[in-house]
Amino acid sequence: MRSDAFADYVEAVFRDQNRVATELAFALEDADDTDRLDALERAEEALLAACADLNAVASARRDGERMGPLRRLSAARQAPDCERAAADARAVLDD
Repeated sequence: MRSDAFADYVEAVFRDQNRVATELAFALEDADDTDRLDALERAEEALLAACADLNAVASARRDGERMGPLRRLSAARQAPDCERAAADARAVLDD
């Protein structure tokens, strides 16, 4: 993760998935039909699973915990999966 461009990309993905997760939370509160609720829940679960490692890195950094470079690199490599899950969730939100 030495490339500044890659680090910027990972941070942008992290921030985007946080925005989408927040939108999902509000949409789940407002969902008034079972099909919509199910779709939103599936999207949220997929987003959380795909972005779990990025969130773990951010939490460790926030809490001042050290995380090994291989663990950080592994999490960063999952950024494209997190990005796709955020885009998929956004599509569900837009339906």
